[in-house]
Amino acid sequence: MRRISIVGAVALAAALGTPVSGAAQAFRESVADEALLFQDRIIEGAPNLDGPLVSSAERYVVVHLAENRVFVFEGDQAIWSAPAGTGTGFQLVNGDHGWKFSTPRGMMRIRRMEKDPLWEAPDWHYVEKGLTPPAANDPSRTMAGIMGTTAIYLGDGIAIHGTNTPALLMNPDPDARRVSHGCIRLTNENARELMHMVEVGTPVLIY
Repeated sequence: MRRISIVGAVALAAALGTPVSGAAQAFRESVADEALLFQDRIIEGAPNLDGPLVSSAERYVVVHLAENRVFVFEGDQAIWSAPAGTGTGFQLVNGDHGWKFSTPRGMMRIRRMEKDPLWEAPDWHYVEKGLTPPAANDPSRTMAGIMGTTAIYLGDGIAIHGTNTPALLMNPDPDARRVSHGCIRLTNENARELMHMVEVGTPVLIY
């Protein structure tokens, strides 16, 4: 359920024509109203927490790999969630080179965000297709649309981003959403919504 601060209660009281001195009463009444108005927004799959996962007063993001969902938390309260695609765990070997397509666990922070990102295809993209990788600076490596319309970069080659294959994220079985090469995929709509809820520096816990 969405939380309302006392500041929000004051604003609500003003909007309803209630004297500010009655803000506390407006707050109490609004809690009941919110339970009815936003009961359909109870966050699916949100873990019950005894305390915040991240020791910070900031808003933070949690990528829950078991459930393959991305959450936005404030303290111990999940305020937003969306199904996600994560790494398959598949290992690709080509001669002396190997790649394992798993989503790394750990604490990261948002480094930068980008609309309509261009993807720089790594060698494994070509090896996976049975092709010889072009030179490192070949313009053919730069591809539009692969990362959808939004990318939230976490560093180490990992990003939360949109997708050009949203159907892969619609399966209700979390295991069936292990479809990426390590990044965290969201639908384009959810990736853009998430971008507007966070900022550069926001903590991201992947576990």
